[in-house]
Amino acid sequence: MIAFSCLSPAYRWLIALMLSVVLIQPVTSEPAAQDADPAENSEEAENSAEDESPQPSFDGDEAKQQFEKGLKLFEEREWRDASRSFALARKGTADKDSRSMVSSWEKACKGGKALDRAVEDLARKKYRKAWIAALALHGKYGATPLVSPIEKLKEEVYPQLFLDLACFEAEPVEVEAAARKALPADRSRLTKDPDRITEGKGALEWRSGGGQGFAGLSFGRLPLASIGELVMDDYRWIRFSIFNEDDNFGKFTLFFGKDEIGPNQAWAGAGGIAGLLRRDCYYHHFTLKKPGWNHFRIDLTRELSMNASVTWSDLLSLYLMTVPPSHPKKITIDAVKLERP
Repeated sequence: MIAFSCLSPAYRWLIALMLSVVLIQPVTSEPAAQDADPAENSEEAENSAEDESPQPSFDGDEAKQQFEKGLKLFEEREWRDASRSFALARKGTADKDSRSMVSSWEKACKGGKALDRAVEDLARKKYRKAWIAALALHGKYGATPLVSPIEKLKEEVYPQLFLDLACFEAEPVEVEAAARKALPADRSRLTKDPDRITEGKGALEWRSGGGQGFAGLSFGRLPLASIGELVMDDYRWIRFSIFNEDDNFGKFTLFFGKDEIGPNQAWAGAGGIAGLLRRDCYYHHFTLKKPGWNHFRIDLTRELSMNASVTWSDLLSLYLMTVPPSHPKKITIDAVKLERP
């Protein structure tokens, strides 16, 4: 390499000029990722996900156009015309999987009229009728593209008809919060096992029995909800589901009491469970009659026993208890809710 000092002054001046031009060039770079609009990023991600979802293939443009027309009519709830377009598109599909996808859209159109009637029932405040229709639609069309509007209908009807008392999700509903803190830590736990869940993403496993003893008998109690702020007269039924682990059927009591839910409650001073069931509560005895799921819907005004001096406004808590004599037994309880008439 030739030393810079050996060059003539003219060459040294030219090289210095070229270097200065290079050094003063503006630096350009891509905008930082954090400067991008989050909403745009989210929209791009959704569009990308839609692009990656399987799409039917067609033998020609006419069948593809019929499919796209069907999608537009389906969105507009023009069920009959959409069905016709999907039928024409199905005849032009290129393979078995594509034919199955288009057939699913075609089948979804058959439930459209029933969905519209259920939506009308919701608008007329016929909540029970709308709910029954939504469940029937989900059973028949839940595996088709009609599932999205069906789920939307269920979400709108549900709060008009039901009030969740205990869902056993990661975050408890308000009335469940105090009961969650008072759960017996050594005999209860939340589970996410789908075979032990009827609704949502969680349920509660409880090893009942073997609790505090009175007169040689033992029982267990499970706090479920605080009902002090609820207007119980607005509701007619209480619903819940229990998974029975074996065929050794247990006897239980659903107990609405006057005590607030809290840890370390001692009932011996009140005469034990027998004293409570005689005096300060509404209660209902029931038996698990089979292994697996047992679903209960109890009429609050007809099937619960009570003391004449107690009213719903006096009550503050809801428990599930084993009836002595009891044996240790593991059950799973889920979806405790009130239902309006």
